[in-house]
Amino acid sequence: MMVGGLSTKLLNICIASFCKVRLLEKAEAIVIDGIRLGLIPDVVTYNTLVSAYSRFVSLDAAYSVIHRMKEAGISPNVITYNSLMSGATQNCLLSRSLDLFEEMLLAGIHPNLWSYNILMHCFFKLGKPDEANRVFQDILLSNLTPHPSTLNIMINGLCINGYIDNALMLYRNLRRHGFVPQLVTYNILINGLCKARKLRQARRLLKELGESGHEPNLITYTTVMKYCFRSNKYDKGLEIMSVMMGKGYTFDGYAYCTVVAALVKTGRIEEANVSWNRQ
Repeated sequence: MMVGGLSTKLLNICIASFCKVRLLEKAEAIVIDGIRLGLIPDVVTYNTLVSAYSRFVSLDAAYSVIHRMKEAGISPNVITYNSLMSGATQNCLLSRSLDLFEEMLLAGIHPNLWSYNILMHCFFKLGKPDEANRVFQDILLSNLTPHPSTLNIMINGLCINGYIDNALMLYRNLRRHGFVPQLVTYNILINGLCKARKLRQARRLLKELGESGHEPNLITYTTVMKYCFRSNKYDKGLEIMSVMMGKGYTFDGYAYCTVVAALVKTGRIEEANVSWNRQ
């Protein structure tokens, strides 16, 4: 609808801009002003508010927008429920997220890939990897094409639930079927291997990362370096530190303390002083 050159699309852009900077009262004021000008909010308008309220206020506040949608004659869609489920999961309201998924199904709304991604993430956070795996299998058996984020959620979930070998097996199987890992995929697995004290495999994967065309980042190097030090493999840790410094990476406060402690334990007092003065 157009009113004096204005449109609902422009209304939605303005609302999204205020929501992005957490000025929800101004976003709501624009909705009211728009209606006065004859601009009727659509499903995008309300979904923008649902997402903002679920992220910055509360799930109850976000859910209340659904009632406003229905009063305006607009039906919630899969994006509405995905925003609510995501907000519930981020706020550790995991059972509420599962309830919202069921409510979406009962309303006749078909889940999309992101619905399943959120559901998988929720099950992993609940410590229910078997249920998460069933969701993953449902995705593979459906007409949905897994996004790299889907695979990363699955691999990360297996790692944080203590199934690092299964995560590696899944990673290898996916690669054989054409999956191209992202840098974040490598970082997830390297972190999981380090936590499982499988440093040799972590270093092997770090080498594989270097051969993949991806460039290891600060998270990659820092993860391996810290766990080398914690496992008393100081030479390996310091070797990684040298590589990091050669690439121009800087350490956070915790990493600096870890490096200095490792240098002191190996009797490199002068190097420890130099590192500390660089902080």
